[in-house]
Amino acid sequence: MIETPNLQWSALAPDLVLLGGAGLLLLVAVLLGGRTQRDVAVFIGLGCFIGSAATAIAIWDFGGGDWLVASEQLRVDRFGNGMRVIVAGAGVLTLLVAYGWDRMETRAAEFVALLLLAAVGMDLLAVANSFVSLFVALELFSITLYAMCAFDLTSRFSLESSLKYLVLGSVGSAVLLYGAAFLYGATGSFRFDEIAAALGDGAADDRLALAGTAMVLAGLAFKISAVPFHQWTPDVYDGAPTPVTGFMAAATKAVAFAVLLRVLLQALPAQADQWQPALATLAILSLIFGNVVALAQTNVKRMLAYSSIGHAGYLLTAVVAGSELGSSALLFYLAVYTAMTIGSFAAVAAREREIGGPVTLDTLRGWGFERPYLAGVMALSLLSLAGFPLTGGFLAKLVVWQAAVDADYTYLAVVGVVATAISLGYYLRIGFALFDRRDGAEPTPSVRRASGYPMVLAAGALSVVVILWLGLYPTDAIDWARDAARPFALGR
Repeated sequence: MIETPNLQWSALAPDLVLLGGAGLLLLVAVLLGGRTQRDVAVFIGLGCFIGSAATAIAIWDFGGGDWLVASEQLRVDRFGNGMRVIVAGAGVLTLLVAYGWDRMETRAAEFVALLLLAAVGMDLLAVANSFVSLFVALELFSITLYAMCAFDLTSRFSLESSLKYLVLGSVGSAVLLYGAAFLYGATGSFRFDEIAAALGDGAADDRLALAGTAMVLAGLAFKISAVPFHQWTPDVYDGAPTPVTGFMAAATKAVAFAVLLRVLLQALPAQADQWQPALATLAILSLIFGNVVALAQTNVKRMLAYSSIGHAGYLLTAVVAGSELGSSALLFYLAVYTAMTIGSFAAVAAREREIGGPVTLDTLRGWGFERPYLAGVMALSLLSLAGFPLTGGFLAKLVVWQAAVDADYTYLAVVGVVATAISLGYYLRIGFALFDRRDGAEPTPSVRRASGYPMVLAAGALSVVVILWLGLYPTDAIDWARDAARPFALGR
């Protein structure tokens, strides 16, 4: 008799919707072409992402909100479903931003199919309960992202970014896999709950467990762009097509932090004395390095790449807290971060299409008078990234710092405040450049009007709605994050 895994298909419904859409799009690629293919592909992609989010919400309380499926390789809980909603939201915004991209007129179905497959991998990663399922999901979305980074075959920068991401991403994955092997040798299991039980009982080999923990942290640090594992981030963000960059900066970072939290608090709580100081150090390095180096940048995509490294420090602060408040703060922060990141990259994508080249501070100078709505979206997104009051970014940072103080990591909150003050130097530089007409300064002339402008504007408008909603009326979202993160705390 062959023993088959016990699958609950409803638990996998959000992923099956995306997977089915990807298969359908491959058929569309054969039957349709040109702008018709683009319109159909984007319509199917939007429908799949919305359907995935809807099914994740529908199964929110299935299994009491904590459901082990697929031979207990997956833990479908509220936290995982919350991440599925965030990934779906990032997918919707990315499709709107990508609609006017030149490559979408010839290869739209393939691009949207890759985007859906990447989202499947991210969804499965968010609910992984074993290093086996974690690694399979990680490679699924990583390989699709390598292809998406190289999707603009006419650009050597796109191909170069894909190669760099492939090489360094493979190193990170190998280190993570090697660490998982050490933990298996120490505990005799790949499952997170069984690893936690073995380490908690003192039945594991301490030396193997410590080595495995260190390597797992190093592998995941590559994925979250934490210093000193950040080297790939600026070049990959700069070279990749901007819609892909926005999706990577938002969704990839979100699921990487989700799996980091799950591994540390559900598999390695007994090792907290080792990983908390290590992560606190990475948080400080990321906060200072990312924000200081961003000050020297003039290329906007590279500036936002270093900003992403800095935000990894804020998010690590929530993880280090190791409390229910820290976990809920992380989820809330990721929701806000997704909106403000893609909102800023939407404006960059539109400007790139207008000038036919990279966006710098000089090419943005005075653009706010030419495109006031998109410039407004970018300005608000940057203010939220900087943590200005009345935006979701302000409240997200505040909750993270509160979690750090409550967990006796006040120094991380202090470093975060200092890093935020430093970040104003480059966020406000972009904002001032948008509306700068001193000495008769004029923006770089537009080669053409940005194609797909209404779609980009729609993505920006949705981002603004989320930023302001989470900043002005956050109660429901915070309650939702607290409900989803309740199982994630040391000592449970």
